[in-house]
Amino acid sequence: MWKKIGIWIGWLLSGAALVYLIYRLSVYDHYDTLCQSFSSAGTTNYAALCIALILLPVQLLIEARKWQTLLSGLTNVSLWDAWWQVIYGNIAAFITPYRLGEYPGRLIEMGIEDISSVKSKLFDGKWWRDWRKWLHVLLLHLARYFVWMLQLWSTLTFCGIILSPKEAIVSIITYYFVISFVPSVPAAEVALKGGWAVLIFSHFTEQIPLIAVTVTIIWIINTVTPVIIGITFRGRKR
Repeated sequence: MWKKIGIWIGWLLSGAALVYLIYRLSVYDHYDTLCQSFSSAGTTNYAALCIALILLPVQLLIEARKWQTLLSGLTNVSLWDAWWQVIYGNIAAFITPYRLGEYPGRLIEMGIEDISSVKSKLFDGKWWRDWRKWLHVLLLHLARYFVWMLQLWSTLTFCGIILSPKEAIVSIITYYFVISFVPSVPAAEVALKGGWAVLIFSHFTEQIPLIAVTVTIIWIINTVTPVIIGITFRGRKR
């Protein structure tokens, strides 16, 4: 019961954030200035966007290494295969609520149909007693979050939202902490996350649409691009 209540609260909060985003965009009166700012973007802005793009394969590689570590002791998977399993997991996650299809999608790509038995082997008591593996996975998870932070910071810079290191660390950590606990559907999360981003990053800029643009770019890079890669190269990865 409490789980259902938590989910409903999460949806209500996300809905409220979305309404706030729509409201702020509707009362914004300087879209002409906004267009001019993008047309006058300089080398620094585009360099920041390039950094965000380059970091995509980096964070996918980190996740592939984490997945490879999780599977160690159960089956041997090359880093290359683990990378593609992560890609295909993103496709399954994209079309399922709360990204529930991500890990089943990875296992299906491995040719495993009895997903429940594999999950029980991955997360049984013996696995958790292996503190070295647990620590390795934790460090890789933190490394991926660090890359996500750099990507968001770079994209904010590209959109003209300049943050000091202190401001970036505090605001971006707060943003990722919040969106980690609210429900969303990947295909629609750009709108839901945009509401939370406006609530957090509007302290640093009055150009509210720039915040929405930032979240949209990050969504395209980290969510849509892996899906396109997986669909385009499926069956040709070898």
